Amino acid sequence: MKFACCKSTRGGATDCIVCTKCRNNYHYQCLHPSDSKKDLSNDYKKTWICPECSLTRPRHLYKDNTPVRGSSTDTQSNLNDNINLRRGASSSVTCSPDNNIIESSVYSTSFLEHVKSIISSEIASLKTEFKSFMLPLENEVKALRQEFLSVRESLEFFNSKFEELNSRILHCESEVKQLSSKSIEFGNLKSKFESIEIENNNKEQWARRSNIEIYGIPEKKNENLFSILQDIAKKADINLNLNTDIDFITRVAPKNSENKKIKPIIVRFLCRWKKDDFLSLVRKQKLSCNDLTEGKIFFMNLANYGVEKMGHLSQAEKFYSG
Repeated sequence: MKFACCKSTRGGATDCIVCTKCRNNYHYQCLHPSDSKKDLSNDYKKTWICPECSLTRPRHLYKDNTPVRGSSTDTQSNLNDNINLRRGASSSVTCSPDNNIIESSVYSTSFLEHVKSIISSEIASLKTEFKSFMLPLENEVKALRQEFLSVRESLEFFNSKFEELNSRILHCESEVKQLSSKSIEFGNLKSKFESIEIENNNKEQWARRSNIEIYGIPEKKNENLFSILQDIAKKADINLNLNTDIDFITRVAPKNSENKKIKPIIVRFLCRWKKDDFLSLVRKQKLSCNDLTEGKIFFMNLANYGVEKMGHLSQAEKFYSG
């Protein structure tokens, strides 16, 4: 159900009333808010007219003393009698309706101008206050903007440094992985090298199984190493045939040219058992420098210069044996 008094659609037969002229529905509470609990009689409802329809009714229908505008045939003097142009005046000064309309329009215009001037002044003062209020805010906003820009630049700088550091970390991680793989390869190569070195040392020692190394005999220009070896064999009472028992005899220069030690004599026998017999007999004799002569040159004591180590050792065996 629609109501002409409000937008509400609720309402029953007891709290609403219908205009007898326009047939529009009205809430009694909307019409009389202060007396909403009053009961309406049926006669009142049958003759009730809404406020809009009551305004369109002629005033003479009401039984009251309210003056009613006359017809167009009434005289101008009757109209002037009902108009008082001055409020509270003691004298009955009257004027025509046109003058009244002009005066009211002039009054309205001056009032509007006064209101406009007041509103304009208020707006101007508000603008001034707003500007004075906004000026420090603008300065604060500018300062905040500068701080924001500096913070943004700092963040961009830190971001670039972070990216650079991240790339360097990734590069280091890749290098560490490569180094770890290289370390594994190096360990494998080291173990292979050690095994090869041991094998090579064994082969060298095996190749020198028939050699002896004599220390302590000073070197002489144009010396004869075979005669020196023959002299040692005679003093040790060893039957030695240089043609059938000896493969070669020579001096070995040290690896370091600055080494001033006497070059040892290397003797290689053709038979290993002959070498072992030679070593055992020489050690028993304990020859001294007075026992060995060659060109009237006295040689140093062989026992003091490694006769006990006359076996020809490889470099690795020399290192491990001290």
